[in-house]
Amino acid sequence: MLQPKNWPSTLPYLTAPLHGKDLTPAHLAAIRTKPSSSSSSSTDMPIIPAADTPPLPCPRVKIQPITAPASHPALGQCGLFAARHLAPGTLILAYLGRVHTGGGSVVVAAAAAAAGEKSDYDLWLDREADVAVDAATCGNEARFVNDYRGVGPARPNAEFRPAFCERWGEVCVGVWVKAAAAGGKGKGKGKGQGGIRKGEEILVSYGKGFWEERRREMEGEEEEEGGGERKGA
Repeated sequence: MLQPKNWPSTLPYLTAPLHGKDLTPAHLAAIRTKPSSSSSSSTDMPIIPAADTPPLPCPRVKIQPITAPASHPALGQCGLFAARHLAPGTLILAYLGRVHTGGGSVVVAAAAAAAGEKSDYDLWLDREADVAVDAATCGNEARFVNDYRGVGPARPNAEFRPAFCERWGEVCVGVWVKAAAAGGKGKGKGKGQGGIRKGEEILVSYGKGFWEERRREMEGEEEEEGGGERKGA
């Protein structure tokens, strides 16, 4: 199977969601129920036609080792970067991984832990239906998206948002370029105005719950072992 450059050789690369054996028919029905396309509410889940879902490996992004600046929290690890200019509001790619029953997804319910195991790659697909997606042991390029904190930018340039992907016939988490600020202000001119520039790192917010849980873990490790370091994205 074709894999993107810098993909870990020991990690399975996915081109479609991988369903865990713990999913029940009710869980599957919840994520496979297509939302109504007749509503115009801005809060409704978007429907992504199969033709509009980027192919995998995704030509819009590239995985790159982070070598600078020295203050980057993921220094020595990898991040996800734009391979071309990405316009505001654009779906960059879907976040793929093992779809499983939630049991306390780390990013959105960091205080919970399923069977004593924790993952830094776990996101809710449908919290009410208790379905999440975890890219810790398999996934695609989206698993390399880092948090914006400590990197430099004052705010993230991308975000995680659910969408119904017609390619797979189910709800997926999408990585989206943040919408343009009110008033249309942006850096540069023309094509480079707003969005994410070619070569720029794609950064999201993991949420306060994620960092509160990481802080508690590190405090516990320091008490037991005298130290600890956060695992990067």
